[in-house]
Amino acid sequence: MVGRGGRLSATSTCGLDGPQNYCIIGHLEDEKKCFSCDSRQPYNRYTNPRSHRIENVITTFDPERRMKWWQSENGVHEVSIQLDLETVFQFSHLVLTFKSFRPSAMLVERSKDNGRTWTVFRYFAEDCGSSFPGVPVGAGSSVGDVVCDTRYSGAEPSTGGEVVLKALDPTFQINDLYSPEIQELITMTNLRVNFTRLLTLGDTLLGRRRRNPQDKYYYALYEMVVRGTCFCNGHASQCVPVDSPRGDVVAEPGMVHGRCVCQHNTAGSNCERCRDLYNDSPWRPAGHSDPHPCKKCNCNGHSERCHFDMARYISTGEVSGGVCDECGNNRVGVHCERCRPFYYRDPRRVQNDPDACVPCDCDPVGSLVGGPCDPGTGHCVCKRHVEGDRCDRCRHGFYGLSRENPDGCTACRCNPLGSVETPYPCDPVTGQCFCKPFATGPMCDRCVSGYWGLGNTVHSCLQCDCDIEYSDMCNPLDGQCPCRPNIVGPRCKDPALGYFLAPLDFYLYEAELAAPLQGSIIPRQRIPGQPVTWTGPGFVRVQHGAGLRFTVNNLPVALDYYLVLRYEPEVGVAAPVRPLSPTDVSACISPFCPMGLIPRMESLPSFCSETKLEEFERYRCLEVASQLGPRILPEVCKDLIVSMSALIHNGAVACRCNLIGSYSQSCSKFGGQCNCKPNVISRCCDTCAPNTFGFGPNGCKPCNCDPRGSFLEMCDQASGQCACRPEVSGQRCDRCRPGYFGFPLCRPCQCNGLADLCDPVSGACVDCRDHAAGPHCDRCVDGYYSNLALGEPCQPCLCPDTKASGRFFARSCSKDPNSLHVLCHCEPGHSGPRCDVCSSGFYGNLALPEARCQECQCNNNTDPQDRDSCDPVTGTCLRCLHHTYGSACESCEPGYYGNALAHNCRECRCDPRGTEINMCSPGGSCLCQQSSGQCPCQPGVAGISCDECQQGFWGFASEAGCQPCDCHPSQTPRDRSVLLCVQVTGQCPCHLEFGGRHCDECGENFFQTPDLQCISCDCNVDGTARPSCDHHTGECLCRPGVAGSLCSECAPGHGPPFPDCAICHDCWNLWAENVTMLQGQVERISAVVKQQDPQLHPSYSPWLNKLDAMLDNIRSLIRDPTAETEMTEKLYEQIKYGCLSLPSLQIEGPAEDQEVPCGGQGSRGAVQRCEGHAGRIQAEEEGGKRQIGQPACGGLGRSGEEGEGPECHQSL
Repeated sequence: MVGRGGRLSATSTCGLDGPQNYCIIGHLEDEKKCFSCDSRQPYNRYTNPRSHRIENVITTFDPERRMKWWQSENGVHEVSIQLDLETVFQFSHLVLTFKSFRPSAMLVERSKDNGRTWTVFRYFAEDCGSSFPGVPVGAGSSVGDVVCDTRYSGAEPSTGGEVVLKALDPTFQINDLYSPEIQELITMTNLRVNFTRLLTLGDTLLGRRRRNPQDKYYYALYEMVVRGTCFCNGHASQCVPVDSPRGDVVAEPGMVHGRCVCQHNTAGSNCERCRDLYNDSPWRPAGHSDPHPCKKCNCNGHSERCHFDMARYISTGEVSGGVCDECGNNRVGVHCERCRPFYYRDPRRVQNDPDACVPCDCDPVGSLVGGPCDPGTGHCVCKRHVEGDRCDRCRHGFYGLSRENPDGCTACRCNPLGSVETPYPCDPVTGQCFCKPFATGPMCDRCVSGYWGLGNTVHSCLQCDCDIEYSDMCNPLDGQCPCRPNIVGPRCKDPALGYFLAPLDFYLYEAELAAPLQGSIIPRQRIPGQPVTWTGPGFVRVQHGAGLRFTVNNLPVALDYYLVLRYEPEVGVAAPVRPLSPTDVSACISPFCPMGLIPRMESLPSFCSETKLEEFERYRCLEVASQLGPRILPEVCKDLIVSMSALIHNGAVACRCNLIGSYSQSCSKFGGQCNCKPNVISRCCDTCAPNTFGFGPNGCKPCNCDPRGSFLEMCDQASGQCACRPEVSGQRCDRCRPGYFGFPLCRPCQCNGLADLCDPVSGACVDCRDHAAGPHCDRCVDGYYSNLALGEPCQPCLCPDTKASGRFFARSCSKDPNSLHVLCHCEPGHSGPRCDVCSSGFYGNLALPEARCQECQCNNNTDPQDRDSCDPVTGTCLRCLHHTYGSACESCEPGYYGNALAHNCRECRCDPRGTEINMCSPGGSCLCQQSSGQCPCQPGVAGISCDECQQGFWGFASEAGCQPCDCHPSQTPRDRSVLLCVQVTGQCPCHLEFGGRHCDECGENFFQTPDLQCISCDCNVDGTARPSCDHHTGECLCRPGVAGSLCSECAPGHGPPFPDCAICHDCWNLWAENVTMLQGQVERISAVVKQQDPQLHPSYSPWLNKLDAMLDNIRSLIRDPTAETEMTEKLYEQIKYGCLSLPSLQIEGPAEDQEVPCGGQGSRGAVQRCEGHAGRIQAEEEGGKRQIGQPACGGLGRSGEEGEGPECHQSL
């Protein structure tokens, strides 16, 4: 940190605002315990030694450097010290040397973005769990783990204690220091030490007299050492000072600088990028074996800068990724290898010639993109419709060279239907085409005024053919003429939808509506299929001398009109007519229909030519149009009438069809007749036809007056009421009036004066009064009695009360003619003289209002003849049959089950041994489920009668009842969904190697190992008893006469063949004990031989060979229990006396070993082989055993002991 005092800061420093007292715990026994801190000025050994600013912690190598330190304010727990470096450094380690106690808890953080974000390096605490909960304690599992360290906290030492932090823990092996993970750990721009808790002690000496006990608790730091290097990514061998913002350079002796002197063509404060012209390969930090230098870009000498493009680098197979920037000399391209737009390369110059690219000579108006040329030849690139060496003229068939046109020129778009074929389609400058007659426009694409249909004829256009009454101009494209309102069609001859063109006789005035009306209206009914020769409802019969006055007030324009009268002659009469207009008209007097006004064509100014008038008269258009009924107009007449109608009405006339009386809003195009619903007439369908009424959505309904009861056929058009005779009524006069019957011969009803109405057909009286009933009100209703024939009124029956009281229980009553008593005829379920008692099988509380006797609901499980089978008041069933019970005998009684409603209750069949005890009586009967008969079983018991064990249980017949099988889950077959056992014995089905009732022990011929596994004993089946082996040791249990570890051979004293093993002859027993002793001796001799040094004296070899031969014979003898007696005796003699000629030998023992003759002096520890067969075996064997022979020398052959003498030297 040399030279970086200005970059070091602390959040708390004592004495910055003035002197501040503090005490030192280490001076508690001294007279001077407390001191003063004044940090308003920097530290000076002579003038200000009490200043304890943060820069005091920087190492100075001063011999008296312990005279200065940094100190925080008293009692402040959370204090931070922060080092802000001027650039990126690589951190190595941190050492803090404290003057005070080390903190009870602290942490160290680092930042690599100039303090914007921080990452914890490590936590330090005396008690990590309470200070930093959740942080792992102790050593981490990897080098980057954040843990809590307890080694640098605590009260000892009280001063001079250190806190050490190493960025890379040396306990971990780091293979690659340049890996991103390691670089992330050691790279930083800022370091911050956060003290979070002071270490405090008791206040036994200071606390009693001081007001503030916190004066002795603070942080004091002698030295803060931060080790690291400048961060150059391995591309520099030295660093120089970093320029300050003011332009000066801070440099002190021993200061670690941060600006790298980059090598390998790198640049930047930390050599973190390549130099401007060295980006042909990706920048990478230097490695141990490869410095990864930056590669120079190939810019052909036309640029000093380039950048790296990863996509290009990958596409070239990681050969080149440099892209040149800011190419000069009019160059572009990845390597500045091409001329820039509007330039081309002079083929006479080389690639790196600065003057090789020369400007293009192209007209910018006709050239693409403003005038670039081919970069290799200099040829101009013309727009699509431009040609010429300089792209300065339009191609054939195009005109109007323009800069704004992306194609340069516009194609001549002469319409072939209206233009003339010429060598030049249009003017190359203006684009004007050469047109045919009657065609016009720059492209000859439209007709002149008054013509239409370009290209439809030889002369290209047709003359307009519009209606004469409006305009002779039309649309030049489709010939559509301009029409008057609500007229459509190319020639304006058709009305629009919902409109019509009026005929000549459109203005009609019905005689029925004339005033004053002197005559009678003659309605005429329309008959389907016959022509209608009248309008309106019919005709008016005009009497002689009478007149009709018509009101005309709806003419659209004032014109000359023809007056037309329509009639049907009954008598021929001639009379003068005095019209209001000056025109004379002749007419016949007869039944009139309407009067009509027909406009005169010639009175319309300039309507048509003389030719049209002549045609109108020639075809008798006026006479034809005036006719009534179906007519066919000549086409000439129709065209003239249509034109005249459009002129008079200024277009078409609205249909105005009545919404109710017509099917739609449209009408006939000529005449305007709407489509009327049935029995509806008039042009607008707004009037009912004669003899109909009720104008509505369905049209009009026929009157249908019944001629037997009416005077006229017609009815009222609003109500439809016909005119009826006096005793007849109804809208159609088709029924008798009230009080009459028998239409059409209606006569009065016969009801004894007790009803006003009767049935109109049968005459049966309706609504008889005074409780009377019957077709002629000649009897009483139910609940009453009388003799109406005698004129007596009806009296109420008392059964027991009147019918209106609600306590009437009879169907009817009658009067006994003899006793004159009233007899009640009771309803079902009631009995008694007054029907006030419930019958047998019925119940009810008749004292209650509205009560009735109801049938007892006992589901046919009682005796219907038994009056006491149910309660007569409540209806509760009392004497249930068929083993049923309940208020309605609806259930089987306890101990029975089934369907009580079907009379099939059966006795429960429960086994008392398996049924729950509390569900059975001492007598043995048990309760069961009443619908299914299922008995309530004890645990582990199943069956509808509880007479068997459930699956997985056994022992039903035992005293304990059904018990769980408890089969071992892993030692029974796995393919069973339930671990079953034999229900009688409880034996589980075991795997081969397991046995026992629960399969929890080893099976026969298996034994249990210490690790609880069952292993096969492998005993011979023919030689073993049952069980064949011990379940714990695996030892085979042989049957008598058999021996061997697997019981596979005959025992000693038993002869073959196996497995019969018969007992040997008694003579074998004479030698059995000797053979057994020999077997033990052979084993001991074998053990001694194995302990001898193989390097024995050569003189022992013959003896040992002889001894080995004898041992082999002994082994054979022992293995053959049937050896002959002579062989056994012979071998015994050889063993007994064969050792007399053997020399002495050295045998290692517990005493000092030396080679001595048998029985010689000082032979400690020597044990002789043959002596073991006689003396030592005799001493070791129990005293009662028989000895085989006597040794040549007794004892062990030790000096001074038994056995001394010349004979002993001849034996072991």
